Amino acid sequence: MIAGNFGVFPFLSVLQMLMSSGRTGLLEVRAELGTGQLWLHAGTIVHAQVGQLEGQSAMQLLTTIEDGTFEFHSDQAAPEQSLSLSGDLALRQLFQDTEAWKPLLAEYSDWNRVFRFGGAWTDRRLVTRQQFQVLRGVERGLTIGEMMDQSGQSPRLVLGCSNSSAPG
Repeated sequence: MIAGNFGVFPFLSVLQMLMSSGRTGLLEVRAELGTGQLWLHAGTIVHAQVGQLEGQSAMQLLTTIEDGTFEFHSDQAAPEQSLSLSGDLALRQLFQDTEAWKPLLAEYSDWNRVFRFGGAWTDRRLVTRQQFQVLRGVERGLTIGEMMDQSGQSPRLVLGCSNSSAPG
């Protein structure tokens, strides 16, 4: 077992080490966002899960981790395959995803806060179906974390749709 703290070993560095060494197993993550799991097979990321999010959406959320702990358990098989991320190209994409998160995370740093509708939203504003689904969570008074868990949508989509509402 390999274990550590993301304050000492950043998430992407841990992932790079596991991928480049061709590891197979389960990376368990405990952070403010909750508990997540990431499975690798021969250095390829094959599945990710955080709460009800799986695959790319869960992977997006995992790239936001700056604090927390991890444990890697060798030879743990993934329950399913939802991803196929390998090599430097995948790591570069994950780094770009991390950079894309920074403005949204700065604005929405406390995932226990409830969203409120901001002045930009009126009953005449056209929204997409995905925005409507996310905004229903705002209307129901869900916290950011609850919206992430219940929406089934990509975390960046959830925050991006809600970006025109103000945190309460």
